[in-house]
Amino acid sequence: MDMKRLLLLGLVLATLACAEVRYVGETYTPTTQVDVYFDEKSIEHEFTIIGRAIGTGGFGLSTDKIQKKLVEEAKQRGADAILITGVGKDSVPIGENSSTDETQISASFLKYDD
Repeated sequence: MDMKRLLLLGLVLATLACAEVRYVGETYTPTTQVDVYFDEKSIEHEFTIIGRAIGTGGFGLSTDKIQKKLVEEAKQRGADAILITGVGKDSVPIGENSSTDETQISASFLKYDD
């Protein structure tokens, strides 16, 4: 394997090993505590959905690390809680003849009304 391909492979693997969050929505003053819910019925506060996010990670990255990245993003966006709305995998191309599975977690960012 030549040096360019080795460098490209290393860059791809490093990128896939990181969690990334894509967010669309409103931003408020940052918060320091974010509650995590997996069922809307368990939320005891009135709330407003301020945005939606997808956390992604590949190359064996755990869902726990992706969830932590979502929580950090929620703090920066001023959310009081996140509601995990889905977990799945997507095949992502990493070259002409190969791909890798990428774990995705979708979430709603919530702001408490009370």
